[in-house]
Amino acid sequence: MKDRPKTLKDVWVYELCPKARQQLQQRRAAPPLVPRSLFQSPSSAPWAEEEMDGLKLGHVRLDRRLKQMLAARWAHPMRSFAASFTSAAEGKAAFRLIESRRSDLCFQALLAPHHQQSARRMAAESVVVLAQDTTALSYSRLRHTQGLGSVGDERHPSRGLWLHTLQAYRTDRIPLGCVWAKLWARPPQSDTAQRNEQSVADKESGRWLEAYQVALGLARRMPQTQVVVCGDRESDIFELYDQAQVAPKNLHLLVRAQHDRLLESGRKLWAELSRQPAGGTMQVQVPRTKTHPARTATLEIKWASVEATPPQVALKKSWQPILLYAVLAREVNPPPGIEPIEWMLITDWKVQSLKMARRLVRWYGLRWGIECWHQVLKDVCGVETRQMETAEALERALTLDMIVAWRAQMLCRLGKQSPNLPAHLYYSQAELAVLEVVKKKKPARSHVATAPAVNLPPTRRR
Repeated sequence: MKDRPKTLKDVWVYELCPKARQQLQQRRAAPPLVPRSLFQSPSSAPWAEEEMDGLKLGHVRLDRRLKQMLAARWAHPMRSFAASFTSAAEGKAAFRLIESRRSDLCFQALLAPHHQQSARRMAAESVVVLAQDTTALSYSRLRHTQGLGSVGDERHPSRGLWLHTLQAYRTDRIPLGCVWAKLWARPPQSDTAQRNEQSVADKESGRWLEAYQVALGLARRMPQTQVVVCGDRESDIFELYDQAQVAPKNLHLLVRAQHDRLLESGRKLWAELSRQPAGGTMQVQVPRTKTHPARTATLEIKWASVEATPPQVALKKSWQPILLYAVLAREVNPPPGIEPIEWMLITDWKVQSLKMARRLVRWYGLRWGIECWHQVLKDVCGVETRQMETAEALERALTLDMIVAWRAQMLCRLGKQSPNLPAHLYYSQAELAVLEVVKKKKPARSHVATAPAVNLPPTRRR
């Protein structure tokens, strides 16, 4: 026993078939999704019932109650959870549901109908950007709530939950809904010291791969739709690029680079792109911030194909380089005192023209929509103000506000992108009656049938 080696042995597996990985990843073909356009005429049922179609909580009464709770939250999204309901009896019934000890009333089951409807809206589009990101939900005031974890750092400790979602957007920025979500509490013990020796599946960063696998399944069910999975610098992990090698042809990656990766040529990523000739320029609208007004920025565009080598850590040393495409968008002549925009974008979509490079820059700009959705979730729906005794109850209440936040953001974008759409597509007769009264108090600007925009708080980073 004293001669036992102190290090793990390497196990090497030889592929007898060069396409073994593709064959192993093949699954039984899922049925294609039935498209349902966002602009399709609604049914006679209220929107909340239509959005939760297919909900199966084990009892018709529970299904009906959750739909009623969603409608109540939509009617008063800025109220507290208890004040959302019109009677004490409704409030008690709502709290009985979210505080139930039934294990089947889980986060994923409550969101499943919305995921399905969002996927159907995706299937009606030719191109969809799936933005994924993580946000912290702080419940530091709930000192006795069970099931919370750490969401702060050593200087600013806080308790709460982490939420990672995959949000679908049309190319005109109109949100189509959430197609996948993960909620978890971070344990107090850190595993930073062993990170390089761990599989990505054992790390929190595995959530980026989980979301990508969901997108992969959706892409197979809508072959007529080009699906672009978009992530910020935190999603710049080599395993994600590796998985893209066996993805269907209509699924693509678009990631903002964080690491100055070593290339097969021996050069680094930034040096390789900097030496490329400028292919052209494009203009983008930069929203205002607390300290600077909105402006129009001019970006210089460069692009190149690159062969990225894997990180030289224990689990990846034997991996092969991966062919990718990089697009560098860098602001020229920024205003004094303002940090210039610089995006290094990595994609598996073949980039061979200025037109395609510009398109990818615009698509990456759609990722900001998920930041706005986080803001609506927190500032409009007030999810961080909930006061419940368990994390399970917070999760169940959160599912309702996630759908409400999507619908609020969707109506806001529709009011800006398609102001002449008939309002009856998205508003009930009761809501239209209220809007008619409001309209009479203001100077006439357009026909009553125009869908008004929902006023949202000003955009800011979180």
